[in-house]
Amino acid sequence: MVTTPFLDSFYLKTTLCRRQPFWFRRVGVDLSHCGMRLAAMIARWVPLRLGYLLAGLGGDALFLFAVRHRNVVHNNLKRVLDAGPDRGRRQRAARGVFRTVAKNYFDLTRLAQFSPDYLEKNVKVEGWPHLMEAVTGARGTIIATAHLGNFEFAAQVLALRGIEMTIFVEAFDSTPFLRNIAGLRRTGKFRILPVGIGPMREAVQLLRRGGTVTVVCDRDIRGNGLKVKFFGEETTLPPGVVSLALRTGATIVPVFSLRESGNRSRIFIEPPLRLVDDGDRGRSLRTNLESLAAVVEKYVRRYPEQWAVIEPIWRSGAN
Repeated sequence: MVTTPFLDSFYLKTTLCRRQPFWFRRVGVDLSHCGMRLAAMIARWVPLRLGYLLAGLGGDALFLFAVRHRNVVHNNLKRVLDAGPDRGRRQRAARGVFRTVAKNYFDLTRLAQFSPDYLEKNVKVEGWPHLMEAVTGARGTIIATAHLGNFEFAAQVLALRGIEMTIFVEAFDSTPFLRNIAGLRRTGKFRILPVGIGPMREAVQLLRRGGTVTVVCDRDIRGNGLKVKFFGEETTLPPGVVSLALRTGATIVPVFSLRESGNRSRIFIEPPLRLVDDGDRGRSLRTNLESLAAVVEKYVRRYPEQWAVIEPIWRSGAN
């Protein structure tokens, strides 16, 4: 659910390794993994301002050389940005996506080093009462988010403010890179669980006890999503957020973390989603998922350069 498909996908499908013999691809992937681990170790000792500068340059390099992913990002952004002759706007937004991806990885390497004082000074929170009302109620809380900005940075801030949350991520052992990411995430002040039948049962029990879980809802990673309109075009999105809420009575609170100038961030907490349950499960799932998708659309339109997804959201953008 909360995943790094944008990073893992590049690691697995880097343009330099495509259409090469298996042994060459294997070596290339292993070198990529070692390179990412080495970068993570070095990043912990780099001054913060310099680190963000280098991460931005790294994102520029990804933008230039990851041709397939760059084309996918352009296709995704076609739906987000209003149609018009300003191709330069989409180009700038696409470059920003890769910069966001690189900065997210840098943040992950420094997660345990961000002090409460630093976070208090550099992260602003809007809409805090919306989340407090939900977590202090009798029902559980589902934080619904998207691949916008860096949510794991926001999770650190929310944890410091007393929100005990469980974040669901892609299976830890699916690739060496994800195992590396999982290790970095464990340095955070939140609980991490892989997506699976057992952990999802645990999520249901946790919500029924009044706990808080976090789920990403803007990309159908597992390929079993529900068909809905997203930016005016049909695609599939994961219904897990809505399904959990209807099953447990939990409150859905959309939360997004966006980067601002000066390497600062701002967390936006939306009012709880008003759920509709008319007795028809399929129709209720679709109606509520489209309502949630509309909230995601609002923030992606405002911050397209921070929509850190480099895999196709719509089938027509797969190539």
